[in-house]
Amino acid sequence: MQMTKEESDRIRIVKCIAIVLVVFLHAYTTEVGFADGSQTAALPDWLMLLETGVSQILARCGVPIFFLLSAVLLFRAEHTYKKVIAKKVRTLLVPYLFWNTFWIAVFLMLQSLPFTVAYFSGNHTPILQCSVREWLGLYGIGQEYPQCYPLWFMRDLMAVILIFPLIGKIADKSPEIALCIGTGLVILPFSFFGETALGWFLVGAAVVKKEMTILFFDRYAMGKIAVLYFGCVAAALCLDNTTLRNIFLLPGIVFWLRLSKEIYERKKLRQIFRRLSEWVFIVYVLHEMTLSSLRKICFRLFPATLLFWFLEYLLLPIVVMAGCILAGMAWKRVMPGLYQFSTGKR
Repeated sequence: MQMTKEESDRIRIVKCIAIVLVVFLHAYTTEVGFADGSQTAALPDWLMLLETGVSQILARCGVPIFFLLSAVLLFRAEHTYKKVIAKKVRTLLVPYLFWNTFWIAVFLMLQSLPFTVAYFSGNHTPILQCSVREWLGLYGIGQEYPQCYPLWFMRDLMAVILIFPLIGKIADKSPEIALCIGTGLVILPFSFFGETALGWFLVGAAVVKKEMTILFFDRYAMGKIAVLYFGCVAAALCLDNTTLRNIFLLPGIVFWLRLSKEIYERKKLRQIFRRLSEWVFIVYVLHEMTLSSLRKICFRLFPATLLFWFLEYLLLPIVVMAGCILAGMAWKRVMPGLYQFSTGKR
């Protein structure tokens, strides 16, 4: 199925929205670990409610959106298994190894300096003292998360792509069954390697089989979808149930997909999102470690006041995203070859 220009532009818009959600997801914290102990933020109830609502409910749509878009784009392309694997080695495996190694090297250097070791050791074993098993864990092998925490997404994405023909066959035989199994994996509290990626890939395969596109929900008024979704957000805040919050991911994704239509129809705004979409990947690989490191520095340098907690939560993610984009621009200009290699030629 050939993609229209509107679909392509709206996917770019949704990716921009999703990366902002992911950054704010990682902005949530109540405790920061240092080499000499942990520091807890004594947040008032209203600020805790705000951070929970934004980071733990609204922002949790970010990663599912990326999984769903990856699945839809893969199954719509209809490439051979050999061609897909060859492409994913370049676009996923190489950047995964590069960025994990990069952040391991950064932490290794900063753990070796006396004036930064307190900020970059935390409660974990110093990198130089890691065993072979712990070194494998730094790359996400035998461990839930790699050294660069957000890269678990790429690792799980690579794993599920290895079996994408099987997922496609299930969807071809019965998209309804694929949709039901996928939704169940997404909603219910299963816990096994790659369950999130597998669930959303089953949903994505079913969506492609049903010939549903990002334009599907345009028939529904934005206002009605917004009322439904924010009603779900309020319910999730009140009930604090994991399964319920997972269920509310579904209207959340619909809301953000539908919002892309409103952005697309505003030409100047559309152009801004198209330009920003070029830097989604660089924000993804740079933001979390930068965010957590700057947060530690802020915790030590600034007074623990209510105003500080509030501004730190709202502004630090924005500053980090802007810094990541500027760093990406500079790197692409100075070392274009290395930039292309590290980003999988994105």
